[in-house]
Amino acid sequence: MYESHFGLSDKPFKLSPDPRFFFSSPHHEKATSYLKYGLSQGEGFIVITGPIGTGKTTIARNLVASLDDSIVAIQIATTRLTPEELVRLVAAKFGIPVEALGKAEILKRLEQYLLTLHQQQRRALLLVDEAQNLPPETVEELRMLSNFQLDDKPLIQSFLLGQEELKGIIELPEMEQFRQRIIASCHLTPFDSQQTEKYILHRLNQVGWQGKPALSQESFAIITQYTQGVPRKINILVDRLFLYAYLEDLTVLKADDVRQVLEEMQGELSGSMMANNRLDNDNNKPHTSDINSSPTAPAGCTDTQATQTLIAVSEILDNVIEKKVATIRHLDRLLTQKRKALSEQKEKLDDGTILENEEFDSEDHDLTLQDKYWCKDLMAKRN
Repeated sequence: MYESHFGLSDKPFKLSPDPRFFFSSPHHEKATSYLKYGLSQGEGFIVITGPIGTGKTTIARNLVASLDDSIVAIQIATTRLTPEELVRLVAAKFGIPVEALGKAEILKRLEQYLLTLHQQQRRALLLVDEAQNLPPETVEELRMLSNFQLDDKPLIQSFLLGQEELKGIIELPEMEQFRQRIIASCHLTPFDSQQTEKYILHRLNQVGWQGKPALSQESFAIITQYTQGVPRKINILVDRLFLYAYLEDLTVLKADDVRQVLEEMQGELSGSMMANNRLDNDNNKPHTSDINSSPTAPAGCTDTQATQTLIAVSEILDNVIEKKVATIRHLDRLLTQKRKALSEQKEKLDDGTILENEEFDSEDHDLTLQDKYWCKDLMAKRN
C-alpha cells in the first residue's frame, strides 16, 4: 500500500525469507562462513541454532541461491516426523517416486539416485529447517543417511537449522555418534541497536528508498528496545511504521510516532510480539558457540519452554477466575431480583429456596447450583 507512495520498488519488510534482503551482521556472517566451510568439506553436519525470527531460514536460502549446478540442494521444514516419514520426504524432494513403497525400497532408490549424481560429478545437499521439531530417533536417521558413501566420500550432506531446543536434543547421551560428525556449529543472537539500524537501512536501500519517510535516531533505539533486535519483529514493527507514515502523510518518523504505533499494536495479536520492552544486554552481544562445548541440558527442558508453560498456566487460571467472578456477580444479581420480586408479593423465602427453584445456566450443568462447593462457601459467608 505504501510502497508506491514512497517510491519503493518492493515491500522492504516482508516476513517471508528473501535472499535479496540478506543482512550480513557479524554473527550472521560467521554462520554463513560455517555453512560455506561445511560445503567445501563435503562431509559432516553443520548446525545453526538461534531464537525464533533471527534469520536462520534466510541464511539457508541465501546459501542455496549461491550454489552452482554441481550441488543438488533440497530444503525441508520439519514437523515431528518419524524416521520413515523423514526418509520418504527426503526422497520425494529429490524427485524419487515413493508411493506405496516401504522404507527399505525407498532407501535403495535414494542410494541409487545419489550414486547417479556422483557419476555426474555432482552431490546432494539436505537443509533441514525447524530441526528442533525432530524426535531424537529421526535426527539419528539423518546420521544414517550420511552413511551413503562411495570411496569413503559421503554422497549426501546435511545442514540443520533450528531453535535453541535443538541443542538439547543433540546433547542427549545417545546422540554421541551424531555429535562426532558435526564439523561446525554456531548460535545466532539478536541485533544490538547499531546492527538494528543498519539492518533497517539495508532493507530500505534494497528497494530504492530515497529517505522518505526518514527515521529519527531516537526511533531506532525504541525499535531495538521493543523488538529486542529480532529481525522478524523488526520487520513487523517497521512495516507498520511505514504504513502509519503513509496514512498520516508523514515525511519523518519520530520517537512519538513509534510509541503511537506500538500503543496501537498492544491491543492486537501482533502486539504480543512487542510485549517485552526490556533490553537484555547479554542478548545484544554477538556470540558464537560450538554445540559440543555447551553445558548438557535435559532433553526438551529449556528456560523458554518453562516460561511459555508458566504463561499458559497463568492465562488458564486467569480465565477460570474471571468466569467464577462473573458467575458470582450473576448470582448476586439473581438474588437481588428475586428478593425484590418476593418483597413486592410480601413473601419471604430463604436464599436456599430461591436457588432450588431457579434454573441457572452453568458449564457444570450436571449439578444444581446449591451443590457447588464455591456456592456453598458463598452462602455460608453471606449467612
